[in-house]
Amino acid sequence: MTDHAKLKALLTGKTAVGLNRREFMTAAAALGASTAMATTLWSGHVKAMPTRGGHLRIGADGGGTSDTFDPMQALGADHPTQGVLACYDTLTEIDATGTPVPSLAESWDVSSDGTRWAFKLRRGVEFHDGQTLTAKDVVWSLNQHLSEDNKFAEGQQIIANLEELKADDDRTVVMVQKEVNFDLPAHLSAFGLIIGKEGTEDWNVGVGTGPYRLEEFEPGVRFRGTRFENFYREDQGYFDSVEILNIADAAAKATALLGDSVDVIGQPDVNTARRLDGVSGFSLLEVPGTQHYTADMRTDMDPFTDNNVRLAIKYGIRREEILDKVFGGFGYVGNDNPIGRGVRYFNTDLPQREFDPDRAKFHLKEAGLDSLAVEFSTSDGAFAGAVDMGVLMQESLKEAGVDMTVKREPADGYWSNVWLTAPWCAVYWNGRPTVDWMLTSTYISTSPWNSTYFQDERFDRILAEARAEGDEAKRQEMYFELQEILHNEGGAIVLAFASFLHGVSDRLGHGPVGVSRRMDDSRLARRWWFNA
Repeated sequence: MTDHAKLKALLTGKTAVGLNRREFMTAAAALGASTAMATTLWSGHVKAMPTRGGHLRIGADGGGTSDTFDPMQALGADHPTQGVLACYDTLTEIDATGTPVPSLAESWDVSSDGTRWAFKLRRGVEFHDGQTLTAKDVVWSLNQHLSEDNKFAEGQQIIANLEELKADDDRTVVMVQKEVNFDLPAHLSAFGLIIGKEGTEDWNVGVGTGPYRLEEFEPGVRFRGTRFENFYREDQGYFDSVEILNIADAAAKATALLGDSVDVIGQPDVNTARRLDGVSGFSLLEVPGTQHYTADMRTDMDPFTDNNVRLAIKYGIRREEILDKVFGGFGYVGNDNPIGRGVRYFNTDLPQREFDPDRAKFHLKEAGLDSLAVEFSTSDGAFAGAVDMGVLMQESLKEAGVDMTVKREPADGYWSNVWLTAPWCAVYWNGRPTVDWMLTSTYISTSPWNSTYFQDERFDRILAEARAEGDEAKRQEMYFELQEILHNEGGAIVLAFASFLHGVSDRLGHGPVGVSRRMDDSRLARRWWFNA
């Protein structure tokens, strides 16, 4: 390490935290730094330190006129979810390494057999109306997910697995699981498992414990919030106020950023992403994650009931072309497996599925077909580039004997009117930090979010056994088999794992960025700050 590198490491590490400028410059001089070098290091040090104040403007997409803060109706689209998590908290969060860390719960203990968990709440946490959070609020909020009207698949699955959920005292929540799942702390970070006041009737009022008070929420348009002065954390909630705008059109998002109408945008289109680093005052932030883009076939609807048809289509798509042209090469090709490379227990044995029109035609013949005509529903309301993706699929599938029609759906209402309804449609998924969470939320037979309607008793049984298996080698073997089943038989064509992209004004600062969901796990407004 060079002397300059040593200096920089010393003065930007923990030893520099809390130093004012004079103290910093004195320390630098004692280490042999010139005034010019020390000044440069001080500037970098200041930019890396969180500061309070300012009005943050975010440009997001995914919003619709039917959006709500009601956690039982949560679908997880970017725009509403960021507003929800600005106002409300979950018991845990996921850090940039994929590890569950404290949020409302400051700690937790588990019995040796993995069935009984005790979560200790932080002291002195207040709701926006001044009422103190208690364990009863947590128990009541989580129990709401047992309602038959609940559309939030993950919440329903997680809470339904609790044999007992009770407040042991004002600060202790006890959970006893029916089936052992050692990933429970990670699951409790789910964006829909927010905690409200006991008896909350209208979640859209936004009375939570989060860093911002709700000032305005216009579904599909904007969220505005102001800092909650009694927020319980010093390491989040740095802005005086936050505004989150729903901007579905990719070009409009880019214009808003470069025209200084917003400070950060999520998932800029490829052209914008490529040029951002060359524009003064802005940069592209790329975060490798578990986000993936799929073309989901309903296995309960013809012609997709026949696995040979599904395989024919899977072999008839040029994935590399889609990655390069739609996602700008920011990521890697998918392999009809929803588990990302960086997730523990990722199946390294699966051969990469390549474009093979002859093999596609073979599977069509196995299905008793010489050709196939199908319709694919897509919209840029699903994600930027979804229509272009459909066109590229259409072109390559022609060579495989598949006549695919691209049906362009309206952007507004795509997630409520097309997803889970159309026989074949474009979908994007924010990945999950564990294999069990990803497969349970979207592929198990009983999941309301199983958009491929894949039903397989063997798959369900192995998944239940794997989450309770204490032997690591056996657990890996089970998770490998589950991924193989989806690769060979599932209805999801996993086309690409794309990095989380952010177009960012240089005025903004941040720490390590979350890898589980877009826009810093939908907590960008909580975690980022303006540079001094």
